[in-house]
Amino acid sequence: MASKKETIDDFLNEVVEEQAAAPKKTTAPVVENRSTEAVHEHNFNRTEAKRKGLVSKYRAERKVAISISPFYAPYLGSVVRQIVNGIVVDIPCNGQTYYVNETHASHIITKIKRVDAMISRQNKAGDVKNNFEYSPGQLHI
Repeated sequence: MASKKETIDDFLNEVVEEQAAAPKKTTAPVVENRSTEAVHEHNFNRTEAKRKGLVSKYRAERKVAISISPFYAPYLGSVVRQIVNGIVVDIPCNGQTYYVNETHASHIITKIKRVDAMISRQNKAGDVKNNFEYSPGQLHI
């Protein structure tokens, strides 16, 4: 520790010298004599292995029955594509029941609820006869 006679500048210089003398710790993996393409290929292969592990995880999940009415086709498309962590599930908007894992099903249900909320807001805003405020802020659309 610095004595009382030293200034703060002397103390800081001493700490900087100690840090410079200490061995450097690197958190990145040491890559020697590897081209950038090899490093990128290694990272890609590692990511693909993780993705394939997710596929087996999602296949092991409990299945949930999902059916999407043709009513939602103009809003979501004729086929609803849901991607979670790079895993794609496509569900047609034809009213038939399909069994999908819970994770993807929850995301698809969320999409449907958003469309329902949007349609509800549009209907409230379009009902001009009942859209009258007696005081500012009374009407909530």
